[in-house]
Amino acid sequence: AHELSFLVLSQPARFNAARAHHLKRSIVEQIRELDQEITPKRPTDSVFLTHELFPEQDGAWAITPILGHIRAAMLKSTHRTARWLIVCEEQSHVNVSLLAHHLASEDYREKLFLGYPLYDREATIIHHFAFFKNPTSFLYPYLRAGIALTVPLVDHLVQLLSDTGTPRPPLSDFFIDAAHEFALLVWQRGEGVPLQPRRYLCAKALPSCAIHGAASPDHGTSGTGRDSPDRHDDSTGCTDDPTEVDQIMFAVKTCSKYHKDRVPALKQTWTRYVQHLRYFSDVDDPTIPTIATSVPNSSAGHCAKTLEILQLIGDELRYNGSLQAIRWVMLVDDDTILSTSALARFLSCYDPGRDLYLGERYGYHLLGADGGGYNYVTGGGGIVLSVAILDALQRTCECPSASSPDDMILAACLQRLGIRPIHSPLFHQARPSDYAPELLDRRGTVSFHKHWQIDPQQVYNRWFRQQDEHYFARQSCPPRHGDGGTICKHSTELVRTADLLRPAALGSITAGSANGSVREHARIGPSNEDEHRRPTSQNDDRHQQQQPASSGQPKQPGRSWLGMTASTTPERDVAVTGAAVTGAAVTGAASSPPTVPSAEQHITRKHLCASNELQSNGDLLVGRQNLQESANIIKHTDL
Repeated sequence: AHELSFLVLSQPARFNAARAHHLKRSIVEQIRELDQEITPKRPTDSVFLTHELFPEQDGAWAITPILGHIRAAMLKSTHRTARWLIVCEEQSHVNVSLLAHHLASEDYREKLFLGYPLYDREATIIHHFAFFKNPTSFLYPYLRAGIALTVPLVDHLVQLLSDTGTPRPPLSDFFIDAAHEFALLVWQRGEGVPLQPRRYLCAKALPSCAIHGAASPDHGTSGTGRDSPDRHDDSTGCTDDPTEVDQIMFAVKTCSKYHKDRVPALKQTWTRYVQHLRYFSDVDDPTIPTIATSVPNSSAGHCAKTLEILQLIGDELRYNGSLQAIRWVMLVDDDTILSTSALARFLSCYDPGRDLYLGERYGYHLLGADGGGYNYVTGGGGIVLSVAILDALQRTCECPSASSPDDMILAACLQRLGIRPIHSPLFHQARPSDYAPELLDRRGTVSFHKHWQIDPQQVYNRWFRQQDEHYFARQSCPPRHGDGGTICKHSTELVRTADLLRPAALGSITAGSANGSVREHARIGPSNEDEHRRPTSQNDDRHQQQQPASSGQPKQPGRSWLGMTASTTPERDVAVTGAAVTGAAVTGAASSPPTVPSAEQHITRKHLCASNELQSNGDLLVGRQNLQESANIIKHTDL
């Protein structure tokens, strides 16, 4: 075991660092048990965490930029007998005894590159469409399952990268997938070393696996998530105050070109479960409705538009007292497909006062001799910003040009403030088909991106719909102790529409009437969602059979825009009660003056726990009358 050196790809965020330290302790304890000559007074120093060893090296996660430093660290360690460098991730599970047993049969004097093999099913943009004629021909490793490199191979690669007398392999300025790019470096266009698969390096947990990358119980996927009673703050880094979806502001970047195709797809999928939602476009479209920015649409980057969006959101959060609970801003494209519930579970493991910038990390110019490289969260999969950083970002960030790449400029501005991105593999810049299946976690995935050659509604149904439904059913009707029933929440917000999001018009939040009985019926402007409504009258008949509000039938919680609440069903007439919002305009603002219905006209919407009408794939899904039946609802594969 003392012939093995371990490099754990880790991050300094509290949640990630806790997992990395847990893995390090496990490896060190196993080595001590196997090598009795290593005493507790002489600690093992052959396990390296990248966030500790290279705190200022932005390219540590990409492996290639730090190979020389790793080799030097191995030579400086107490035990200089290392024959293997094992690289894994903080989520990996390592059995040191099995690993040493299997590697004993390998020839450590050769240049060996061992791992669990992945390959592209089709040429993909995340790999720059490499091997497009035969994408399955090139193997690259699953880093979570670990890779094993012999020391002669490490020395060869270090020499290759540092020797100015020989041509270096062509390397891109962009780092996207560290495993694929490292495999290309080792392969050297067929003149180097290809990846050799080994059965003891596994994607799933099996008794024969020395290292496996099975989904660890994090981010609420199992065992230690925010919904688990077994979660311990000290071991997982998750906060005791879980994030809810209504604490996230969703900002969608769109333009008039996509109002008729992308926006309807959004309204039929994840935005149905969003309380705080804004569509920002180059034009004012009351049918969505959108908030028009002053920046014309660009086919290149959207730096100026994004900074203006963040300015508008910052002003809204500052002046609208009803939004003080918002902790996070999720900035997405109009072709981003996501799970709101998975995002909330993911953010529950992070502190908005300390963890300020999250998503899928890419790297730029990380091998540059000038040290000017940096990491950035790529925009398609969604950029998560803490509300706590918005003011500083607005004061200090400027665009080189209006069409500069917004995600990269945003990262450069944040880096000048000392803020670096926190990476998560749960966010995805591309479509599901662009990734090897082993890389996709069905229980925790947050997002995908692009509508190209896919049906976005089908992708949502397959990956996200069920967990979003279950999440909101639990939030609206939490279990009642004792009798197995549920307690359904009622919407208590009073809606008053005004022209919000104009800084001069941002007003104050006023309380409702003393008895809380004030009601206002808001007509939200016509929506593209209406065009996709079920053509038959069956749905309307069921709504007409609903009992009036006074009968005690629970009302479905609404979707709120700047204090405005609306039903999550496609129907747009909504009645709500509670606090009043004045001086603010909303996504969903009325295109005509609101009317106040009588008690007889007040309509109670169906609750998720009562009978939820779901739409999917051309509205072919059948409405169910209770939660038991909804569990058997038609899947997209059955249509």
